[in-house]
Amino acid sequence: MSKPTNFYYVCNNFAQKTMTHQKLRQFILDENWEQTYTLFQAMSNTEFRRAEEYVRIAILPQLGNESLWTTLLHLVQYRRQAFLSGVLAVRHLVADSTLRFEVPSAQAFFDYLQQEHPESIPKTVNMILPLLDTEPQIESLFHVAHIEKDRSRIALLLKVESPQAYHLLFNTLCHLSDNRKLALDCSRYILKRGNDMASNMVSILQAYFGLHEIRGPFSLHIEPYELSRLERGEQIFYHLLNGKRPQL
Repeated sequence: MSKPTNFYYVCNNFAQKTMTHQKLRQFILDENWEQTYTLFQAMSNTEFRRAEEYVRIAILPQLGNESLWTTLLHLVQYRRQAFLSGVLAVRHLVADSTLRFEVPSAQAFFDYLQQEHPESIPKTVNMILPLLDTEPQIESLFHVAHIEKDRSRIALLLKVESPQAYHLLFNTLCHLSDNRKLALDCSRYILKRGNDMASNMVSILQAYFGLHEIRGPFSLHIEPYELSRLERGEQIFYHLLNGKRPQL
């Protein structure tokens, strides 16, 4: 008798879980937050963890830009620790070129974090930054997340290894006065990555800021006359970052 009983229990449990997830899905798609919260409150800890995973994997990646930010705001307002990682769902918006930070729903999401949980802003930006593939997207993220100070931006950009992040890091260092020591610290941090792009980035910083303390077997050697070209635009910078001479 134990096997059939266990089988029926598993089937019944699966049916209940499926029904609950279907309700949750519909409530979120309808933006019925009162019913969503009521459903969450009726769950056990185990059921809630399963529901959180279902939302993150099955619901958020299917939402459009404004709907996603609205949903993230209400989920984070309910339980920030469980749903903050849902921002990783912007990956699908990046892939189909529909990600926008310049919308009221995104602004409302980051305004809430800034006002109620400012410590979550760097964590949130750190999750999103590696997913972005254009400099305007990164700039828009910094703006909507209230990250305006150059040194705060540098601390975040240093954690990302992409041509776009490296170029914005270079530009931000250029804007700072008394920037040589900071450029030196950045170079030492980047050099630990030990790959070709990191090595080329350090070569650029070494040449531009005169960082004679940095030594290494760099394959990229920048001539003095090339330094002024670094400020002309990202494409020249990207060429050098990839170890190529820019096409002028």
